[in-house]
Amino acid sequence: MQTMTTNPENKNPLQQLINGELKPLVGMEATSSIPVIKSKAEYLKAVMYEGVTILEGTATWCAQCRAIAPEVAKMVDEYPNVKFYLYDVDECEDVAQELGVRSMPSFSIFKDGDIQDGVTGAKPKEVRKAIEKCL
Repeated sequence: MQTMTTNPENKNPLQQLINGELKPLVGMEATSSIPVIKSKAEYLKAVMYEGVTILEGTATWCAQCRAIAPEVAKMVDEYPNVKFYLYDVDECEDVAQELGVRSMPSFSIFKDGDIQDGVTGAKPKEVRKAIEKCL
């Protein structure tokens, strides 16, 4: 598995990727510890969790998705009671359509099976804020 370099100065990860400071990753390797949803049935099962669930819509070609991957990995550790899932918008078009995804990364935040919030783009502060509102 490939890894990304650390970000001790809290630089913008997208800018780091563009500048060649981060090693790009293929597919969803950056967050391989996060389960990947591959069907609408898996999506429905994931969101029916009692508690907070985060679904991240990604694509293999999405630079912002790769750039935010290290921050998402940190969130998994920061919020152990929150369930995180990934899905590829090109492979799960029906899920992306149901969630109204128009650009990536797209984070859908659910609580007890109901969608509560959504964040589009590589905006880790906004994702954290949305999670905190649901806890």
